[in-house]
Amino acid sequence: MITTLGFVMMIAIIALILTRRLSPIVAFALLPVLVSLLAGFSPGEIGGFVKQGVLAVAPTATLFIFAILYFGIMRERGLFDPLVAFLLRRTRGRPVRVTLSTVLIAAIAHLDGIGAATFLLTIPALLPIYKRLEISPLVLVCLVGLSAGVVNMVPWGGPTARAAAVSGIDATALWTPLLPVQLFGLVLMLALAGWFGLRAQRRLRGQGLGADDPALLTLPERSSGLSTQDWRYWANLGLTLLVLVALFTGLFPLYLTFMIGLALALLLNYPDPARQGEQISEHAASALQMALVMLAAGILLGVLAGTEMSEGMADTLIALLPGQTAGYLHLIVGVFGVPLQMIFSPDAYYFALMPIVRDVSQAAGVPLEAVARAMLIGENTGFSVSPVVPSVYLAIGLANVELRSHIRFTFLWAWGLSIVLLGFAVLIGAVPV
Repeated sequence: MITTLGFVMMIAIIALILTRRLSPIVAFALLPVLVSLLAGFSPGEIGGFVKQGVLAVAPTATLFIFAILYFGIMRERGLFDPLVAFLLRRTRGRPVRVTLSTVLIAAIAHLDGIGAATFLLTIPALLPIYKRLEISPLVLVCLVGLSAGVVNMVPWGGPTARAAAVSGIDATALWTPLLPVQLFGLVLMLALAGWFGLRAQRRLRGQGLGADDPALLTLPERSSGLSTQDWRYWANLGLTLLVLVALFTGLFPLYLTFMIGLALALLLNYPDPARQGEQISEHAASALQMALVMLAAGILLGVLAGTEMSEGMADTLIALLPGQTAGYLHLIVGVFGVPLQMIFSPDAYYFALMPIVRDVSQAAGVPLEAVARAMLIGENTGFSVSPVVPSVYLAIGLANVELRSHIRFTFLWAWGLSIVLLGFAVLIGAVPV
């Protein structure tokens, strides 16, 4: 019963969000609790599940609130304006160059394997350029998320570490044959970015704006911005660089880094406590809205894990497959990796679903590394569209787009990319059949 309720709940949540029948906060907060009560769990037990789920996402929610406030103040003070102006001049108002640069920047930024850090580094800096060139922020989130997904297979990343733990294979040994797959994936991402850029370029030409047009290369005046002649501009830049250094080195937890950074930014730019309060109020709406969604998602994650719905759904999915498919089970799961990670958190995907796939496939003579790599390709590529991955809410919050709009725009691109990459991995022998 618990398994059936789990499937019904996840399908209902995704459908209700995509069709705009319920907001994510309402869906994540109410449906898991109702389903748990129907399954016979007591309010006390449900409270324990929710507590664990909320505790799991609390650091990311805290990071989100303070990072949004920090970058909001920095945008207000014009910190990114010189960089944006430079990039606009270098790209000469050509959207193709902007979208291609997005893929390369996101790929480099994600070499640390931390999704939240990648989104924090790329989206705030690139969003003003996309707005200036009238390119949808959905394109930015799509390109950054999928590029990060391709790079996410690095051995020091969370998914590969989980797969290595379950399979017992060294993480580097798992990853090395996947390096050509990643390179091919980046080529595909550059092609997709070029296509998005050409569409945007044709749209601008339809408006009578072409390359080198002053209307595209000039930023609008910002009343509260600082000029590069003001010492506070350089102080803001130095502070931001220190925040990024702390972020990369792990000097403090990510959320504490931005808590300290925000406090210093307020003192530096608005010494008057009343002005500090005004700035927090000005940017609080966008920060709190997505943080609330993230905390509500913690309710869903806690219920999925505490009630063992994830394990039950994993068992059922395997049991539904015909017996003769055992030798191809790893490929089937890999092909459906993106849809599966819409309902399985990374921990559930690797620690609940993967052991079952591993045992069934091994009994059919499939090498263990083939199982791990096939599942890695499927799950990694589309992690940025999963409503059960906390960093997704950071990405859409930074870009100020809705979850439903992001999923609708990116889902098929993510799924298609994962299938092509899996096919390429089979072709080169990285995933034996």
